Amino acid sequence: MRFRSAFSTLLVACSVLALGACDTTDDTALDVAVVDFSFDSDDGVAGDDLRTETFDAVDARVSRGDLDFALEQAGDGALVMLYIDVELVASVEGAEGGTTWAALPLTRGFEEIVLADDGNGGSVEVPVVGYTVSYEYSFDNQDLYFDVVSSAPYTDFSTVADDLFDFVRPQRVQGGSGDLDFRLVVIPDELFFVNGQAGARVDLRDYEAVKAAYNLPD
Repeated sequence: MRFRSAFSTLLVACSVLALGACDTTDDTALDVAVVDFSFDSDDGVAGDDLRTETFDAVDARVSRGDLDFALEQAGDGALVMLYIDVELVASVEGAEGGTTWAALPLTRGFEEIVLADDGNGGSVEVPVVGYTVSYEYSFDNQDLYFDVVSSAPYTDFSTVADDLFDFVRPQRVQGGSGDLDFRLVVIPDELFFVNGQAGARVDLRDYEAVKAAYNLPD
């Protein structure tokens, strides 16, 4: 089994980034690595803990960038952010001609209907959050994993392991392709500071802000 990194993506997401222009050495610019890749929705493997479905980057289909190179930088201490196509996790359509990205990790609540007393001897249906699902990632200098983590084990819902994950894994609100689309952004640590001085702060969970700061693609 591949070693799963102990890096905390939550700590990464909360890191403070100080901006500046790119340093250069021997006329070679330090670049931010941007990698677009996707998983087929059937690529996930249910975990023994009954709560997790994992997607391994060895199954990823890369459409932009060099995933191996980006992960090498990630393992060397670079800042790592993974974004998912927002249409997979929210009722928001992507910008025309492009994609809107939502930062991971994120957590969604799934509703269930319960019956409550209506005060008149009857009952009324009330929607409540029955369980939550987190979309998370981890990495080292050669591997990347995307996890769908449920607060309830799939055995609470079905005797068939995949049924719950078929429902709770990211899927396009508007229908369409079953692919799970991601964008990996790896920022070398040398770009955090310029001349030892902290620059303007950027909200790393806002892809548009990161894009503007580092001139990244749409």
